[in-house]
Amino acid sequence: MRMLFVGGGTGGPTAPLIAVAESLRERFPKAEFVFLGTRRALDDKFIAQAAFPIVYRTIPAGKWRRPFSLKNIFDAFKTFLGFCKAFFYLGRFRPDVVFGAGSYAQVPVAYAAYLRGIPVVIHQPDFRLLLSTRLVAPIATAITVSFSHTAQGIGTGSGLLAKYPKSKVHVTGNPVRAGILGGSIGEARRIFSLNDRYPTVLVMGGGTGARRLNEIIQESLPELTKYVQIIHLTGGRTAGKTPKMEHYHAYDFLAADLKHAFAAADLVISRAGMGTISELGRLGKVSLLVPLPDSPRRGSEDRQSNQRRL
Repeated sequence: MRMLFVGGGTGGPTAPLIAVAESLRERFPKAEFVFLGTRRALDDKFIAQAAFPIVYRTIPAGKWRRPFSLKNIFDAFKTFLGFCKAFFYLGRFRPDVVFGAGSYAQVPVAYAAYLRGIPVVIHQPDFRLLLSTRLVAPIATAITVSFSHTAQGIGTGSGLLAKYPKSKVHVTGNPVRAGILGGSIGEARRIFSLNDRYPTVLVMGGGTGARRLNEIIQESLPELTKYVQIIHLTGGRTAGKTPKMEHYHAYDFLAADLKHAFAAADLVISRAGMGTISELGRLGKVSLLVPLPDSPRRGSEDRQSNQRRL
């Protein structure tokens, strides 16, 4: 079996793909896996978290920004280049299926696969349907969703999804990667030089970092480190140099050691991405979630709705 995953841009669309790849690897040890992602610096580090090596390739891919931005014109050209590159790569690799999980990179790859006659499966991790999911849904062989509420909105109303039969929509939950499980508090003490006398707070700004969250944490360090020790994953987004002080341990990103950081954490402060929420729920961690930024009108409505469902 050959399988091509497409994701990247952030950790949200990537983590479920890693989880699915790990599960398939157990069932099909001889299967071949390739991951097509963007040229973002951290995408390859996300893939490195998998329990086994996955071949990683990049394609150009562009976002569609709302409200309209002149960058959309340039990104439309990038998306076309991504389609061309994906079309030729699919001709060489000939996967049995293409699987995406909401990344903007999945759009050109999915349409290239469709023209090649290759089945396309897409996963919708969030409550609200993403634009990339709406664009790919009409040509997808199957759609999996994390929540039954999301499934109710597919195949009804107007727009692209109205033409898509609900029989191809499956509620699966959001896959969680094995790489976050089995962490050791003892290993965390050794790796991060933790002190047994202080509670541990793990701060996660998401795969792309959360600049304001990072700033607030670092501005508060003189007071915070009197009471707790902090493992801070910045995503590489800090305003200046990372402070050097006792009880504060900052990293751009953690791969294999992330499970140990989770194991040691008494509290997790994190961006409220659905991938992170799924993982925190699986680990049973006490958490303080910071909502993702969105438009003022839609964001407030979505947050209230999502809070009720969670």
